[in-house]
Amino acid sequence: DQPDETLIQEALAAAQSAEVIVICAGLTDYYEVEGLDRQHMKLPPAHDSLIERLSQAHGKIIVVLSNGSPVEMPWVNDVSAILEGYLGGQAGAGAIAGILVGKVNPSGKLAETFPIKLEDNPSYHYFPMGPSTVEYRESIYVGYRYYDNVYQDVLFPFGHGLSYTSFAYRDLQLSHSKITDQDQLTIKLKVQNTGEAAGKEVIQVYVRAVESQIFRPDKELKGFDKVSLLPGEEDEISFELGPRAFSYFNTQVDDWCAAPGTYEILVGSSSRDIRLQASLEMVSNQEASEIDRDKLAAYFNFPKGTPVSQADFAALLGKPIPENKEPARGYYTLNTPVGDMRESIIGRQLYRFMQGQMAKMIEGQEDTPTAYLMQAMVREMPLRSMLMMGEGPFNREMLDALVVIINGHFFKGLFSFVRAALRK
Repeated sequence: DQPDETLIQEALAAAQSAEVIVICAGLTDYYEVEGLDRQHMKLPPAHDSLIERLSQAHGKIIVVLSNGSPVEMPWVNDVSAILEGYLGGQAGAGAIAGILVGKVNPSGKLAETFPIKLEDNPSYHYFPMGPSTVEYRESIYVGYRYYDNVYQDVLFPFGHGLSYTSFAYRDLQLSHSKITDQDQLTIKLKVQNTGEAAGKEVIQVYVRAVESQIFRPDKELKGFDKVSLLPGEEDEISFELGPRAFSYFNTQVDDWCAAPGTYEILVGSSSRDIRLQASLEMVSNQEASEIDRDKLAAYFNFPKGTPVSQADFAALLGKPIPENKEPARGYYTLNTPVGDMRESIIGRQLYRFMQGQMAKMIEGQEDTPTAYLMQAMVREMPLRSMLMMGEGPFNREMLDALVVIINGHFFKGLFSFVRAALRK
């Protein structure tokens, strides 16, 4: 994953005779693997270095990414094109080749925002936290609901995706200018392919509460549809929005509520590319949540790049924040990770037993991503996961007894363990 100057020089030499350079980059098994959280959003240094060096020597660079989630792209303005391939599977390479040579017109849209850097993410200040709790202080401000709300610059917005053609939106119509909390709203508009190639477009409908007695994001996606159009062709697209599209979950009544007021219907090609908009009035008898705006001022005016204070989060939570301390003997449960039980003698023995079991599974491949994953799994796997090991050595009663032993009640737990083992 580290830059190799010899290989970079080979790539630079090959690039001298190339008309276009296609660089396949992405996240290796050490950087991204199912079951483990990533520690950062960077590509391997070797990949970034190769892209940067080639872009300095050649004017036509296409980067094809293979990754399961957003990555930082310090070279984004130095390349001609970026094709997000995600994790394409067996037929992915053929699909990518078809797009690169123009046999296929791309029509995908990002289902997530690509921030410029990890620190731009609202959960950056708190995740992964631990040792025993994670605090979701960002509340509803997740993804585009945060980035668009605070006008945060991003690499690529939610819903973004390019095409080899272009599309024009026009004639937005709403079936009603005033609705009740029982009505259906019909939205119609026309979309035309204004380019020279056949293509597909994903039309996205967002709803914005202009004024609200509760804190809400700037806008929320409430519908989308995909249309296929030949050059010059136009089609009428319609959407149906029910009361739920204008509602929020009212925790005080444990139900969805459509608050009265003015709402805007926003139609666009991404969350940042709004082409058409119209407004309507919602008439509703549903009572809005009783919220103290002063007490929750941080959430009505959510801070950009600034951590939410402990006091503000406690006000939102409505109770004191649980103490975030290391799991200790006397408080272990089946949900406690095996690696956190090493304070007790039995817990350490159990941890070593699990390490031994994993070592047998990865014998001969100790210095591989698989080994790295297995070692992390042992540390972070809750005790209850041992029940899913097929014909494993423990049943539920035995694990319950083991928890009693690890919590310091040796003889009581041992008696229960032996009794459960005999019944197994």
